[in-house]
Amino acid sequence: MVSQSENNIKKSALRFLKMYYKYRPRSGKTDVKVDQSTKEGIIADGLLTFPQKNKKPFIASVEATSFETRNEVKYRMQHQLLNWDAFMWSSFLVAIVILFGHYFHLFAFQREHLELTSGLSILFLGSFLGYRYFFSKRAKYKYIYALEQFRQYHADEQWVAIGDNVFYGANDPLFEELKTQCVRNGFGLLSIDKALKTHLVISASREDLFGNGRQVLSFMSENSLVKNPIVNKAIEFWRLIKNRIGWTTTSQSVLRYRRSLYKPIFASIIMLGLIGFVAYEDLREKDFDYVKNESIYNQQLTEATKHRKNDEFDQMIDNSVVEPFQKKRPDSYIPIVEEDKRDDFLMKRAPLKKTDLLMEKGENEFFVESEIENITGYDCSRFLNFFGKKHLVQDGIFTGVEASERRMKLLRRNGFKANVLWLGCFYSDSEDYIIYIEWLYGDKEEAIREGILYRKKLKDKGMVESDLKIRSIEK
Repeated sequence: MVSQSENNIKKSALRFLKMYYKYRPRSGKTDVKVDQSTKEGIIADGLLTFPQKNKKPFIASVEATSFETRNEVKYRMQHQLLNWDAFMWSSFLVAIVILFGHYFHLFAFQREHLELTSGLSILFLGSFLGYRYFFSKRAKYKYIYALEQFRQYHADEQWVAIGDNVFYGANDPLFEELKTQCVRNGFGLLSIDKALKTHLVISASREDLFGNGRQVLSFMSENSLVKNPIVNKAIEFWRLIKNRIGWTTTSQSVLRYRRSLYKPIFASIIMLGLIGFVAYEDLREKDFDYVKNESIYNQQLTEATKHRKNDEFDQMIDNSVVEPFQKKRPDSYIPIVEEDKRDDFLMKRAPLKKTDLLMEKGENEFFVESEIENITGYDCSRFLNFFGKKHLVQDGIFTGVEASERRMKLLRRNGFKANVLWLGCFYSDSEDYIIYIEWLYGDKEEAIREGILYRKKLKDKGMVESDLKIRSIEK
C-alpha cells in the first residue's frame, strides 16, 4: 500500500495543481519546488510559480499535512485571548456607563456606600461571561497553524493538502472548522486518498481577500546548501522523528503564530485607568447628603450639639458668620433638601401684602439688591405670581437680618452675586433668612452643578463655608 506520508502528499498536491493551472495564461514555464522556507522561518511545503503575461510571477503555495502532522490543521481554542478580549470589552462597557453617569451627574462613588460599586461589578461580570458565551465560537479564537502561517506572507493562491485519514470523517467538527475558515480566507483545500489521488474540496479564491496587508517573501530550498542526497534523506528522517516525539523548537512550534495579547491588555489598562480616575475625582469631592425631611435633619443636628458648653452665636469676622451652633460633620457634603414642603405648615398661598411701599428692616421682606452700606427690601408681594418648584444654591441660613446682611456683604466683596430671601414668604412657621447665590433654577441638576462650582470658588478664595446646600422651594 502506498504511504500517505507528508512528502507523498505534497508531491501529489503539486502534480494536481500543475494540471489545475495548465490553461492559466502565462509567458513562460511552470516551476515546481518543495520544502521552501524564508529567513523568517516561514515554511512552504510546496511552491508552484510561472511568469504571467504582465511579467509578474504567479505564486501558489501548498501546506501538506499527514496523519503524523495533523495538529497543523486542527484548531486549538485560544482561551487566553478570549478571556482578555472579554475583560477588555467588559471594562469598556463599565467605563462608558461611569463616564455617562459622571457627566450627567446621575451617580457618583461615595465612601461607605457600595451600591454603585456592587452594581458595576455585577455589570462587569455579566458582560464578561456574556462575551465568552456569545463570541467563543468566532474563528478568531479557533487557531489553525496552517492557515495562520498563510497569513504571514503573500501568494496569489494558497492551498491546504491533507491526507484523508487526518480527520475522523467528513462530519468531524475539526474538519468543518477547517473548511469554514478556508472559505472565509479564500484558501483552497485538497484531500489526498490512500492511492495518492487528489480530490478538490474547496477552490482557492482568485481575489485577494487581504489587500496589501501581507508582504511578498523570498523562499529558498531548505536543502539548497546540501547537495548530498544521503544527507538530505537523513535530514528528512530526523524531521520525521522530531514530529513523532513532539520535540519542536520555538520557531517550529505549531503555536508560534498565535495572536498576541498586548492589544487587549493595553486597552484594558486604559479603561481601568479611566474608571480609577473618575472614582478618585468622586471620592475627592465632598459627598452629597440627600435630606428627605429638613425638620428631622435639624433636630438631629440640635441633638448632636446640645451638650456643647457654648451655644451662643459664633461671631467671626470676614468669614462664615452667625449660626446658633456650629454644624460640624464627620465628612463634609452638600445636603440636598428633597422634600422641603413642611407637610404640616405648607401654605397653599404665601401671606402676601398688597402694597407697593418698601418695608422696614425686620418686617416680612425679601432682599434682592445689596450694596456695601444698605439693603433694598421688598415684601412678599414679590412672589404674588410665583408658583411651582424652584431650586437654589443656599450659602447659609440665619435667624436675623443683620447676620444675613453681614454674610451677603462678605460674599459680594469677594465677587459673588449673593441675595437674601426670607423664608416666611413661603412657610408660615419660619422667621429665617437664607443667602443664595446667583438666581433660582428650574433644573435641580443645574443647581447641583452650580453648587459644586461655588464650593470650589470658596475654597480658592480661602473662605469658610456657612451652610451650603441645594434647597427646593415651592408654593
